[in-house]
Amino acid sequence: MFMNRVILIGFTGKEAKHSKLPGGRHVTRLSLATTKRYKEDEQWKDKTQWHDCVVYGASADFAANIGKGAHLAIEGELAYREYERTIETSSGPVQVQWPVTEVIVHSIKPLDRSSKEDEPEEAA
Repeated sequence: MFMNRVILIGFTGKEAKHSKLPGGRHVTRLSLATTKRYKEDEQWKDKTQWHDCVVYGASADFAANIGKGAHLAIEGELAYREYERTIETSSGPVQVQWPVTEVIVHSIKPLDRSSKEDEPEEAA
């Protein structure tokens, strides 16, 4: 048995980027932030992770209208790829393979709250 499944609930970090692939298929890219709250040395700390999400097809058209700060639940699968990128070094530019991890979104659902500012403070 094999499974590649990701479920995330978080807030979008910037406006979605919508485009069309050469074959005509629609694609929307967005970033989703999830935050883990933990206690360290009697103080509460937050650690935020950013997830690059890619939505295809009819769902991409819906996702294109999602604004910054939207509260979303997404479900999908992890995908790994690389692309060639030029980086500057002390000896000049060098071509390297740059790794990318993305969530290929199968399902996207807006949640009740419209933005992160609506989130209440957590009691200690």
